[in-house]
Parts: sequence; structure tokens; C-alpha cells
Amino acid sequence: MNIFNKVLLKMVLLPSSLYKRMGVNIHQLKAILTTKLIMDDRRPNSFQQMRQKARRKPVSTATLSTMFMAVVVGCLFTYMSFILTDTITRFTIYFSFFIAFLASVLIADFTSVLIDVRDTYIILPKPVTDKTFVLSRLLHIFIHVCKIVIPMILPGAIFFGSHYNIVVLIAFLFMVIMATLFTLFLINACYILILKISTPQKFQNVISYVQIAFAIFFYACYQLVPRMMNKFAGFNINHIKFIWLLPPYWFAGTIQQVYEPVNTVQLWLCVVLSVAAPVFCLWLVIKYFAPSFNKKLSLISAGVSENADKTTVKQEVTATTYSMFLAKLFTKKGTERTGFLFTWKMMLRSREFKMKVYPSIGYMLVIIVLMFFNMKGLSFGDIRLQNSKGRVATLIVIYFSNLLLIGALGQITMYDKFKAAWIFFTTPVDVPGKIVSGAVKASIAQFFFPIVLITFVCLVSIAGIRIIPNVLFGYCNVLLVSAVSAYLTTNKLPFSSAPTIRGSVGMLRLFTVMILGTLMAFAHYSLYNITAVIIILVFISGGAAWMIFDSIKKYSWQKISSNYED
Repeated sequence: MNIFNKVLLKMVLLPSSLYKRMGVNIHQLKAILTTKLIMDDRRPNSFQQMRQKARRKPVSTATLSTMFMAVVVGCLFTYMSFILTDTITRFTIYFSFFIAFLASVLIADFTSVLIDVRDTYIILPKPVTDKTFVLSRLLHIFIHVCKIVIPMILPGAIFFGSHYNIVVLIAFLFMVIMATLFTLFLINACYILILKISTPQKFQNVISYVQIAFAIFFYACYQLVPRMMNKFAGFNINHIKFIWLLPPYWFAGTIQQVYEPVNTVQLWLCVVLSVAAPVFCLWLVIKYFAPSFNKKLSLISAGVSENADKTTVKQEVTATTYSMFLAKLFTKKGTERTGFLFTWKMMLRSREFKMKVYPSIGYMLVIIVLMFFNMKGLSFGDIRLQNSKGRVATLIVIYFSNLLLIGALGQITMYDKFKAAWIFFTTPVDVPGKIVSGAVKASIAQFFFPIVLITFVCLVSIAGIRIIPNVLFGYCNVLLVSAVSAYLTTNKLPFSSAPTIRGSVGMLRLFTVMILGTLMAFAHYSLYNITAVIIILVFISGGAAWMIFDSIKKYSWQKISSNYED
């Protein structure tokens, strides 16, 4: 157990005499908390999950990693506050990001602890009283929140304490406590809402999407916020109507009244709400939300739900109908279609696959937005007129769609429970390449065609039908690059190998694919206005992609088996 956990454990055990009078066994309480904190160190956070699964090594520094991440984010919040000049604007922005980030981290990293029902089976059968069990759970939550909040506010506390005075620093720390209580209320409300609109069995899947959204949000902030801060240096949040309805403004208004009192009803109302609202929310959590959440939690443990059967059957029928339609459209009956349907369902159901591939959708959008942000003066008029800037923007949208597909193709062979793939080698399949071909086509149908449809409609709506040849040529080139990527990397059966770091060979393949896509984009730009040549190249590029995809069908058992380690 690291030093931070030791310090926090000693801190929460200081009122031991009070705990004893409550009927709590101190030795059991300490043993339970020590075990939980050690397990926390071994439970990877959102940023470590993909790396840990790739290396196949245990994690022992999850707490230190989370605290370091919190310090870095706290420095970002402090920098954003530093460049702002108005006091109430500065603290409003700070608490806005504080609440958003704290809620995201707690949902992403602590959900597995909150919904972990193994304590019911491991601890309660032992001679442990209910009071000891409940207090251990509450203190564990308190320690985890402290490990996020304390390092996160440390840079801000240093800056605000030196820039203002000790009174403002004390008010800031008190408002941090109130904001944390309010955030805990939001999280509990979020859980209840998720369990209300979904089944308990799908609770983990919904939380996975929250984790993915959190990763995308953090990446977007890292890329976009530093580039936009100079534009907000003179921003004053008081100019926004009804700003007093937002909770971060309450906490900022209280600090404003401590530092430089302003005799307005709005700010005095903020002082009242900053204290009364978190306390009232805490009462709601204890009185109503917690019992409701525990009831839903028991459903997760039991694996039942009132309306789960009808909903599941309806969704299964819808998904099967759609996937079967695409399978009939893109594959031949038999082995290839089976590989298509198997991969399609695994990509939808595998949490590990979604955690590795879905964030790349957000990353791609952030990169595209960033490129447009750097292209000064770009407008929809440029795309409509197809001038130099418009052509560049069009090609960026088209060719960057390849990143998502390449990421999906690189992951369809990997699975955490890869040993279950023994069933592939027992089937009477003469040419396993058909299974791989079906898997590749399932990736294209699920991750590429929807993007093609959306961007095609958008570009044609803006620029007209004259852009259709260039759009088709661009996406044929993207398919060609994806075919090369699939031929180089997808040389195993779907979901049949352990997640591993690709190493120098994998990086060389990825580098080759990226270089090929860049060269094609430059060649496309040079031929952009020669429509006749573009139309001819559409058939050449599409034919080349089809030939490469067709060659994947011919993979033999000897070629497939040679790619697996003994």
C-alpha cells in the first residue's frame, strides 16, 4: 500500500473511540479498508485499462496514476483561471470544470467499486457486524474522493492563496467541499436515471459509454482549450443572462462576497444556495436516492429485471434483422456470412473492443475540428465553391475517416478471452480466409459505411452533385488503404489472439498505411478538378481494393496457423 493510502487510512481511523461507541469493530474495519485500498491500487483506471490489457501485466500503481492525473488537470484549471481577470468569472470557470471532471472520474473509475456486490458474499458471511460493514464502505468512498479532490485542488489552492488572501483560501476550500457534495448528488442521480431508463444488466454497458465519453472529453480539452484560452482572457460571465441558475456560479459568488462584497440580491442568493443546496442534496441522497440505488443494485446481483425480457427480445430481433440484411448484401452464403455475423455481434457486445475502438470516433472528430480551427478563414462557402481551402477541407473529412476503420481492423483479432477461439479450429472449414473476409466486411459495414453516408450527404448538400466524383474517388482510396491495412494486420481469425503491444512490426505497418493514405490524398488534390480522370480512377481504385479484399478469402489454414504463437 502506497504512502498516500496509508496517510488517508490513518486519518479516517483517528476517531476510533467514536467508532467503538457506535458498535464498530476497529480491527475488522482497518483490515477491510486496508484490503480495499490495496485492491484499488491493482484496479486500473480509465487511462490504464487499454495499456494494462495490452501488456498483460498487473497494475500496482493505479492510485498514484489517478492522483498524478488529478494534479495535471488541476494545473490546467489553474492556468485557465490565471488568464481570466474577473474574480467571479475565474471561480465560475474553475468550479465548472471541477464538477465536470470530478463527476466523470468518479463515474468512470469508481463505478466498479460502487456496484461491486462481492462484499455481500465475502464479508457479510463472516462475523462482521452490519455497522462495521456499512462504515467501511462509506469510509472507502470518502478516501477515494479525497484521492481525487485533494491533488486536483492543490494547484488552485496555491495560486488562490498567493493571489488573494487566507480568507479567500479558506472560503475556496469550503466551497470545494460543498461542490464535492453536490457532485456526489449528481452522480447518484445519474445512476438512478441510468437504471430507470435501462435494465440493471445493461448498467455496466451504459457506464462504459460514459467512460468513453470521458476519454473523448479529456482529449478534446487537452487539444482545444489551450488554443482557445487567449480568446477568453477578457471574458466576463456576468453578461450571461440567468447565469445564477448554474451551481458553479453559486460557489463563485460566495467567494466573491468574501473577497469583495457586492450588495446585490443575486450574489447573496448565491451564498445561500452554495451552502443550502449541497446540504439538501446530501439529505436527498441519504433519504431517497441511496435506498433506491441499493434496491436496483440487488437486481444487478440477482440478474433480474421487471421488463428486461421483452426489451431484450425486441432489441435482439431488430439487431439481427439489420445485421442479416447487411450480411446478405456484402457476403456470400456460408462461411463468409457466418464470419460476418459473428464479428458483428462480438463488436457490439465486447466491452474491451468498444473501449479500444469507440474513443477513436471522438478523437477523429477532435482532430478534424482542430484542423478546421487552424485553417483561418475557412467557411462553408469555401466548401460550396470548392476553392483551395474548400478542397483541402473536403479531403481532410474524407481521408481522416480512415483512422476509425484502421483502428477497428487492428482490434478485431484481439480479445481478452481469446482461448475460447479453439472452436474455430474444430469446425470443418476448408478455407479460413472466408471467416477473416467476413470479419473485415463486418468492420467496414459497422464503422465505415455510416460515416460515408453521413459525410456524403453533408458534402453533396453543401457543394452540389459536382463533388460526387471526388467523394467517390476519395472513399475508394480510403477502402484501398483499409484493404492494405487488413491484408497486413488482419491475418488471424476474429477475436482469437491475446491483446498485445504491436511492437516495431505493427508500428511499421501503421506507418506504411498512413504514408500511403497521405500520398493518395496529395495525388487526389493535384487531380481534383480533372473530372474525367477522377471518374476513371474511381474504377481503378475500387477494383484494386476489391482484389485485395478478395485475396483475403484465400487465406489457408497454414497461413493462419503460422501467425499464432505456440
